[in-house]
Amino acid sequence: MILHYIPKDQLRTHWEFIKHGLEIVRSKGHPQWLVEDVYCDCYEQRSMLFIAMTNNKPYGFVVLQPTGNTLHIWAAWSSISDELLLQQAWQEIQQIAKQGNKTNVTFTSHRRGWDRKAINMGFKPQTWEFTL
Repeated sequence: MILHYIPKDQLRTHWEFIKHGLEIVRSKGHPQWLVEDVYCDCYEQRSMLFIAMTNNKPYGFVVLQPTGNTLHIWAAWSSISDELLLQQAWQEIQQIAKQGNKTNVTFTSHRRGWDRKAINMGFKPQTWEFTL
């Protein structure tokens, strides 16, 4: 197990690390949400924060958002490699979805490289969007 759930009463303890990673994620193509949105959603328990740790030191995180029958990967970041983090945590994310009776796992990314990576992980493209 690499993912450790962070309950709302421990959110502040880890927030500087999380905030740093979220700012990087936003800068790479997710300007529609604010870092504070993630904090609020995790604090209000509408989303779940999991930190990846090795030797008691965080190196990445995943923010999961359950909605309906779907578990959405809102944000994932690693100081080592975002791709490596998701590969390492993928089995755990699927287990979290199953425990919550979710039948789908989704994520969105505007970054080109994720198309191929997502297909390799078993994701299928679902939506094409045109913005006016």
